[in-house]
Amino acid sequence: MNFRIREHRIADKLLKTVPEPIIPSRPDLVAMYQRCWQIGLNKTEQGTPENGFVEQYIDAAFDRRIFQWDTCFSIAWAKYSQGALPNIVSLDNFYRKQHADGAIAGVIRKSDGADDQGTDTCWFSRNNLFSWIEYEYYCHTGDASRIPFILPILKKYSDWIRQNRRHINGHYWWSGWGSGMDNSPRSIADKPYPPYSWIDYDSIEALSAYYSMKLSRVAGDKATEQKFRAHYKELKRLINSTMWCEEDGIFWDLDKDDSYMKVKTVASFWPLWARITDDHQVAKLVSHLNNPHSFNRKHRVPTLSADHPEYENTGHYWLGSVWAPTNHMIVKGLSANNRHQLAREIVCNHLDNIAAVFRDTGTVWENYSPETAEPGNLAKPDFIGWSAVGPIAQLIENYIGITLNVPANTVYWNLLSPEEMGVRNMKFGNSPVEIVCARRNSIEDPVDITVETSKSFYLIINNGKTIEARKIEKGTHKYRI
Repeated sequence: MNFRIREHRIADKLLKTVPEPIIPSRPDLVAMYQRCWQIGLNKTEQGTPENGFVEQYIDAAFDRRIFQWDTCFSIAWAKYSQGALPNIVSLDNFYRKQHADGAIAGVIRKSDGADDQGTDTCWFSRNNLFSWIEYEYYCHTGDASRIPFILPILKKYSDWIRQNRRHINGHYWWSGWGSGMDNSPRSIADKPYPPYSWIDYDSIEALSAYYSMKLSRVAGDKATEQKFRAHYKELKRLINSTMWCEEDGIFWDLDKDDSYMKVKTVASFWPLWARITDDHQVAKLVSHLNNPHSFNRKHRVPTLSADHPEYENTGHYWLGSVWAPTNHMIVKGLSANNRHQLAREIVCNHLDNIAAVFRDTGTVWENYSPETAEPGNLAKPDFIGWSAVGPIAQLIENYIGITLNVPANTVYWNLLSPEEMGVRNMKFGNSPVEIVCARRNSIEDPVDITVETSKSFYLIINNGKTIEARKIEKGTHKYRI
């Protein structure tokens, strides 16, 4: 059989396996969604006896290494593959390489499975997002089988980070490469200073503790749950008491004397996702996101504030480019604080811009310009990889607005647009679900919803003003809400 014909048949089979987004008004977004799956299929890697990786895994698409936060954000969209692509098992490549003392390298070579850097380097550790994506996968699929296996690994890793990456003042440290924001003016790529205390590392460890608490609760491990709860509370107090600047309405990195190091980047929004902010702080941070002089640019959200002297209109990596992981972090943080409308606005803006680039180039890029609908200056094409998190995960979860919680037998729908939209062939546990709403003239109008399901579940709809819950029975039904 001709190789190209075979490739097309495999891709067609994949697209019949994954969920089908229903957005008649946006065929461009559906086309980009489908293309991302096809590229993701081609980027799937196989483990070897030399590297000791799992049989198949999602690739970060950057180079001949795997990266911790790239892989976690890639699973955020790959969880929708519904058996067509590997997803959560990709994390096992890191777990298998855990050191006896608990350390896990943030970057591992594909050739031999060895750490890319030694534990003594300041960029050995990376963004600790394992517990978040493990818990999100559990909610999305209802599969708790991994949790007893991974919880001791996460606990040991957390202990290593606390013992080896904390200053005496309780704050965490790494480097520009460690944070992932390589050439950001807040830091130096290969140096642990400046800054001395890092708002993103502190917040990510709080985020990790938060989701590790949840995983421990599912496992019935009360002692581990209590340990992570204490650590979470400790970091919440520390970050808020030392890193929040009321005058500026933002969190800052700290210098050695605990003074603020005022370089305004997306790192300051990590506390939103860690759920360590109060309503007042959320409002202040939102004002920065909505400020056209800083983060509300043509393409949201630039990684460096536009009023910084080193801001680049073309992006130039972390001097302003729009990146999938930091955008997803902000969207997750806003959603965690019930700012679903702003989260959707940012997603719509992001998808509109990358769809315009997709029309011109036929692919998705590593990062994007904040001022024009173009790839960023220094950006790789076919970056699937984490860049698919927008066209796949955010399209379903924020643009359409549907998320699943299989253990709670609940579908949540933030229905914040009058468009006709929905999804077909979405697995809810082992049962496919189709859920579609009819077009309305206004978001204020009643909504007609059609649901087809082989199992009963609860549907909770939030239209931005009211929340309504409805028990959905097996079969095909039409509802007006």
